[in-house]
Amino acid sequence: MMKTKARQFFAPVMLLVPLCALLTGCPHNDYTVELKPAAHGVERTLTFYRADGSSSNGVPNYQGFPSNELAAITQVYPANAVKEDAAAARYVAKAEFVGAMPKDVGGAGSYTNYVTSLGESGFYLERFRGNDDLAERTLKQYHAADQFTDLVIGWSKTEFGRERGYGKLRQFLNEDFRNDLKNAGQYFQLGLAGASSNTNAPEEFIVRFCQYLLERGYLKLSDLPKLHMLASSAGVDSEVPQLMQRLVAEKLGVPAGGPLPKSLAILTNEVALQKSWEGYLAKTDPYRAKHKQWETDVKTNPKLEEPKPADAANDLFMSLLGLSGGFGDEADHLTVKLALKHAPDLSNGKWQDGQVVWESKLDKDRPLPVLCYASWSNPDETFQRAHFGRVLLEGDELSKYDLWRSGLDEPAGREWDAFLAGLQPGAGLKKQIEAFRSAHGEDQSDAGRKLLTGALTPTASGTPAGTDSK
Repeated sequence: MMKTKARQFFAPVMLLVPLCALLTGCPHNDYTVELKPAAHGVERTLTFYRADGSSSNGVPNYQGFPSNELAAITQVYPANAVKEDAAAARYVAKAEFVGAMPKDVGGAGSYTNYVTSLGESGFYLERFRGNDDLAERTLKQYHAADQFTDLVIGWSKTEFGRERGYGKLRQFLNEDFRNDLKNAGQYFQLGLAGASSNTNAPEEFIVRFCQYLLERGYLKLSDLPKLHMLASSAGVDSEVPQLMQRLVAEKLGVPAGGPLPKSLAILTNEVALQKSWEGYLAKTDPYRAKHKQWETDVKTNPKLEEPKPADAANDLFMSLLGLSGGFGDEADHLTVKLALKHAPDLSNGKWQDGQVVWESKLDKDRPLPVLCYASWSNPDETFQRAHFGRVLLEGDELSKYDLWRSGLDEPAGREWDAFLAGLQPGAGLKKQIEAFRSAHGEDQSDAGRKLLTGALTPTASGTPAGTDSK
């Protein structure tokens, strides 16, 4: 964290500085979800525990799992499905589910399996925790940015309001700075999203924001060495005040290289700056509201620490970044494993050792929830070879077919299945499928016909349609 809370006046630049490193050894929950397709659904095994770091031999330092979270997990599983492994100080919950996934870790998901005469297709999709309402999050960030900007403007008037060019500075703060602070919050969220996604350039959003600051005049290319020191936490105390002072002087209209107004000296005096900033905050509505809430809460929690004036601004600063609190709590860890016969057709997980694997941190301040998805298919080779001469549909095309066929109403579905069962491999197979028309409406069979006839087109190697290419 920055030593001087008043330095948040220079918030867009300070976003380039690591605000705080996550502490190691903090208590956190670990969840492992193992999924195995079953006859009518999926077998779900959840192994979970709480630990505070690891011992020297790599074994987790187990702690008691929170009783309220244990009760929530137990509630969404059948009776006696959650068992404690006392020897390992962890819990295991196991049950079979059809359709909706249990909200054990927190979130929502589904497992769906479609079976047709051509094969079967499976679809797994699950969100773990988080908030998908980006509009609500953004509105909250913007509101916090507006409140924070109002505080900065109010403080600036007490310190620089008598300067001849203060009108220009105030206009800059009220318009450009206010808007730029909102963009800073969005860039921060994009940076978090980039860091948590599969990308070869996780630093891209930092570079984007640097470019933004350069274009807006907060920084110059000559400041790059200083930024390097900021990023490495070296020289922060000496460089940040100088950058702040130069920016304010420019917005006041002070000529480059000209003498600085005496009032700007406060920006390079850490003690005076902090005293001024906190002195102003103590008289503001955000702090009064925070202190009033403390007066209520301390009656039931006598050990609750009285808030400092700077805490009100700090809360707004964290909110404009889209964070619900400070850094320090170690995020819970999630591992999801889906066992399949072969690699999925589509997935954002990693295929390894017969499983699709996802690993994520369940950070409460993730810009987007953890999302796991996979789709796969298993063709009925016997049926397809008997009626098409080869395996005609597999992979993503088979999944599309199974989805279409499962969406037909019962009469149209029976009619279509009977039609396929009567087909025989041969040169006229494609024309026979093209000529089919459903008695229940042509549109009922249109998508299915196109999938089959498209796959029956001769291959580039010249393999005749309707013959086994294997």
